[in-house]
Amino acid sequence: MKIKNLLPEGMTLGDTTAVHGLGIVELISPDRTELPAISMLDEAMEKGEVRVGEVSEGGQVPYLAVENTGGNPVLILEGEELVGGKQNRIVNATILVLAGSIIKIPVSCVESGRWDNRRYDFDSGKAIFRARSRAVQKESVTLSLRERGTFQSDQGAVWNEVGESLSDLGINSETSDFRAGRERVAHRIEEFVSALRPSERQVGAVFLSRDGILGCELLSTPELFGRCIEKIVRSFAFEVLTMPDYVQPVGDGAAKWWEAVLDSEVTTHSSPGAGQDVRLQNPELVGSGLQLDNSLIHLSCFPAMGGRKNGRRSPGRRATVSERRRRMSNNTE
Repeated sequence: MKIKNLLPEGMTLGDTTAVHGLGIVELISPDRTELPAISMLDEAMEKGEVRVGEVSEGGQVPYLAVENTGGNPVLILEGEELVGGKQNRIVNATILVLAGSIIKIPVSCVESGRWDNRRYDFDSGKAIFRARSRAVQKESVTLSLRERGTFQSDQGAVWNEVGESLSDLGINSETSDFRAGRERVAHRIEEFVSALRPSERQVGAVFLSRDGILGCELLSTPELFGRCIEKIVRSFAFEVLTMPDYVQPVGDGAAKWWEAVLDSEVTTHSSPGAGQDVRLQNPELVGSGLQLDNSLIHLSCFPAMGGRKNGRRSPGRRATVSERRRRMSNNTE
């Protein structure tokens, strides 16, 4: 089965817009997919309908417990940031938590220097982990799922991504906390969020920089995408804070890349929640999503890491720390 078999026939690319260094190509649905009422994680947490906490008093780094006491299923997006507990975490796969259920979800740590309860439960970080680092996380989770049947990430690779982000930003976090880095650039990222509004039938977008494709994200309906767009934009905007303004290139690079996504074969796996986890089989791409019945509720996809090995950068000349800090400082002040 291919990804295009799980999407409405006739989905097309729409207009291209740009905000600073970020290019956004709309994904337009030809019809309106009907879904039962679904709550997003941050919405449900604000209403007190969902509680996320450690799985036990002692806790387990790669798992958290989610209790949904509300009347609707709750959708948790891969990469969602959860703040609190014994350490801040990100979610390893997109998961749908049915009403009235308690499940254990797979997560990764993004705060390696802390293991103590600031509070038992978690708040929503109202953001998704940065796009580049999500690709690293997703690649290792996909490997684990296919080899061992578990949704575990390469935790060392995730910590490496956090460390590089903090280094790029010149942040010295006592607990190596990714949120410290995000807070450093929040004012810049919110410029992207404020400037973008989805069009009427938009269900997703392909995101680009001057260097090429960053990835894509889509939800099954315009309504769901509209409720998720701010978190999604925060993920991709992080990648272009030091980039020059996006200028649309001549050619159809986004169209060709999107066609490759659509033509990718997939494997399906049991999800920790409702539905089936979907993983792309394409050496040029790293992608996954959640299928419910015959519809794809969520899909995120990135170019394969290429220059990285096992989630880490291959040897080679990188900008020095001082060079990277200077570039970041110039673009975040």
